[in-house]
Amino acid sequence: MPLDPKTKQSKGLAYVTFTKPDNALAAYENLDRTSFQGRLLHILAAVDRKGKYEVEDGEGRTNTLKQDRHSKRKATAGKEFNWSMLYMNSDAVASSIADRFSIDKNDILNPESGSNPAVKLALAETHIIQETKSYLESQGVILSSFSSRARSDTVVLVKNIPYGTTMEQIRELFEPHGELSRVLVPPAGTMAVVEFEESNEAAKAFRAVAYRRLGNSVIYLEKGPMGMFTGEPSGVKTTGHESLTSNLPVIKVPEQMTGEATPEEEDLPSITGGTTLYVKNLSFATTQQRFESMFQHLPSFAFARIQMKPDPKRSDGPRLSMGYGFVGFKDVDGAKKALKSMQGFTLDGHALHVKFAGRGVEEDKGKDDKTGSKSKTAKMIVKNVPFEATKKDIRELFRSYGHLKSVRLPKKFDSRTRGFAFIEFISRHEAENAFEALRHTHLLGRHLVLEWAEEAEQDIEVLRKKAGVGFGGGKTLPGRKRKFELDLGKDNADDDDDDHDA
Repeated sequence: MPLDPKTKQSKGLAYVTFTKPDNALAAYENLDRTSFQGRLLHILAAVDRKGKYEVEDGEGRTNTLKQDRHSKRKATAGKEFNWSMLYMNSDAVASSIADRFSIDKNDILNPESGSNPAVKLALAETHIIQETKSYLESQGVILSSFSSRARSDTVVLVKNIPYGTTMEQIRELFEPHGELSRVLVPPAGTMAVVEFEESNEAAKAFRAVAYRRLGNSVIYLEKGPMGMFTGEPSGVKTTGHESLTSNLPVIKVPEQMTGEATPEEEDLPSITGGTTLYVKNLSFATTQQRFESMFQHLPSFAFARIQMKPDPKRSDGPRLSMGYGFVGFKDVDGAKKALKSMQGFTLDGHALHVKFAGRGVEEDKGKDDKTGSKSKTAKMIVKNVPFEATKKDIRELFRSYGHLKSVRLPKKFDSRTRGFAFIEFISRHEAENAFEALRHTHLLGRHLVLEWAEEAEQDIEVLRKKAGVGFGGGKTLPGRKRKFELDLGKDNADDDDDDHDA
């Protein structure tokens, strides 16, 4: 529904897109010239513009291939998903570190300084990423939302900007396209976050600013994750602890039917990080916005999230609820009080069953345990390692966060690396610190992908069993002949039978 840029009111028209032409035709035949809220609807066929881009000709000359690619890339901006939402320009990282620590930029990138400049740059990027994450958290940003594929229509992440870009420059880029609700520029000045009041203005700004040149860099834009901010969305007002009531019976889970007691305070986990509640028995009709609005008035509220999954029948359709979610709080006392008040609360006809999430920290059940920040081992797998990186580079990068026990960089028969490495720390605490710090770091232009290694995968006996190889006990060894020892002195017939059975 397009809005007037001055009054922010509807223009009296709307666009509706169907996935199938037959459905659009049926809607036209049934709804055209029908009354809707006192007005007569008039439906027309709209022009479908899918990634259309124009090639301008000048004086009989066509654009170059580079110009054509730029126009096409600009037209399709924002339609692809990108996991590296904290991407930062390497030159901006080096400039930021050099300026703020009052050192020469050449000292960071000098290959004759005794250590690899690529490792220095990776460590500098890691430091700035940690600083940026701390700043975003202080501004009400939920960092856990960055792992979700759901995208916001009003939040834009501005990446690859040069060092020294100010908040006023970011505003000058986006304000001509709509009204801004907030602009965040971390102290490092290597990225920015822009939030619009209206989604159509954000889409207009996205198309206009994407891949524009700012200083000596080209701006990359990414749609921010859904539910990125803890603040209340614009235009949404809540009046307190309310629920939908109806004459239908309340739906409960088996634990509630059996009268399972609510945990008392002395039975709750004594872990300082126990600030996240696991909410079960959610209605599949409950939306993320409604779920958050129900509990955001609670003391020490931090975030609320419903676990989503892609629709198996429609790859391009909206994500579906998995029937459970998480509510986080800023402290343990707030979580304990909320547990009592939320237990059995009726939301959309379902009685909620609430308990602490796992060990008292947020756990994403739809996510592989190997990619979580907590582990049961001090060993990890580093994937997407550059082929130019050496074992010394990997050791130098990871030993900044703890004492290393071993570093393995597997190679092929021609001595080329395979693109992954195995890291083992002395303690699990040091491994978790390194995992959390380096999970967004780039080394020689490649984003390092970290996963926890299973303890059993390091056991040689387990590996032998997986390979189907038996050792001892009369089991078969592949590719080898077996030796039989026949005792013909007694019970020859029985021994022969046994040997044949063997």
